[in-house]
Amino acid sequence: MAGNRIFLIGILALAGLASAPAVAQTAAEVRDVRFGVDGDRTRVVVELSESAEFRAFTLAEPSPRLVVDLPAASWTVAGLQTGEGRGHGLFGDFRYFQSGGERARIVFELDGPALVAAQFSLGPAAEGGNHRLVVDVERAEEDSFRAASGFPAHDGMESLIAARAEATFREPERERRIIVIDPGHGGRDPGAVTLNGSREADINLAAALELRRQLEATGRYEVILTRSTDIYVEHEDRVRIAAAARADLFISLHADSAPNPGARGASVYTLNDRGESRARQRALTSGDPLVAEARASAPEVNNILVSLALREKRNQSSVFASALLPHIATVGPVIDASRREANFYVLLDSQAPAVLLEMGYITNREDERNLNSAAYRERLMRAVVTAIGEYFDTRGNGLEGPVRHASLQPAP
Repeated sequence: MAGNRIFLIGILALAGLASAPAVAQTAAEVRDVRFGVDGDRTRVVVELSESAEFRAFTLAEPSPRLVVDLPAASWTVAGLQTGEGRGHGLFGDFRYFQSGGERARIVFELDGPALVAAQFSLGPAAEGGNHRLVVDVERAEEDSFRAASGFPAHDGMESLIAARAEATFREPERERRIIVIDPGHGGRDPGAVTLNGSREADINLAAALELRRQLEATGRYEVILTRSTDIYVEHEDRVRIAAAARADLFISLHADSAPNPGARGASVYTLNDRGESRARQRALTSGDPLVAEARASAPEVNNILVSLALREKRNQSSVFASALLPHIATVGPVIDASRREANFYVLLDSQAPAVLLEMGYITNREDERNLNSAAYRERLMRAVVTAIGEYFDTRGNGLEGPVRHASLQPAP
């Protein structure tokens, strides 16, 4: 895993403690997962071919989750062949885990603090029907949620990881930081087009080429463009380029548009909560190298790895956005002094800190004139380069960056 941002001390060894021989094929099946919403309470019903003892509990770290622990069973839910799905109400994404032994789990992401209000079993509603495991959760205050959440005693591998595993974040060992610049749109997708004939795709590319020129001139960076000509690059390919490069920073350049011609100014976006959920799902299903080594040992390790990486990614994206805004404000107007959050696909790589910079409104006369000016773009990109330098100066810019620690601990 040389070059990865995350090294888990002892985590795979801990996972090995749970690598019991695979359980013999069971006749039990998980046949459906259903949700019902009633005000601040959401019910999840897991339908099984047989009756089963189960337990449900919440976790506060690394993100709010509900865990339903049940006997090992085959997953036969129609339309969800991968064992993954999307919930309703208080529930976000969920995933079924069966990594050996006699138990399995369904882990549900929660959209905030919530507590288990009730859990019980029901027999089939009609002859030949499914047995049902029912869990009701309801919103709770943060303090109450954290006090009640945590792995039950003697819970096995996952609690052992949560109690003892420490993730250590390190910058990759390299002489120059790798910056991936993404000029938005291109080719068959011109982006916004004004009555004067200005094309957003052209402005984005011109700014990206200028930013590359200035970054390379410093000698501190290796710069990769997702496109260097007027071609269209799929959003997924833009994300893959950043992941394959092990980028230290990803910057997507765009020009905004609005029906109101008076709207003007730059803005900076980072990933929001929904985007983080999409990034987690993408990492777990797209062969992300971050989880490749752990996948064979224990699927729950994947979730921990990805959650840690995304937490660090969002933190560092916010740090860079906060450094960037005051610098671009010295060149032209900004919409507000704080970063914005959005669910942009190009920000979904699980590791690289990433921002999307809207350089101004192409639909505004002053902004359009500025963005079409090589002199203005040079000043704006110089501000970006200054912000990048300050960002990496605070993190170290030698062969190996500073170490930041994030420990998984069960809630008290």
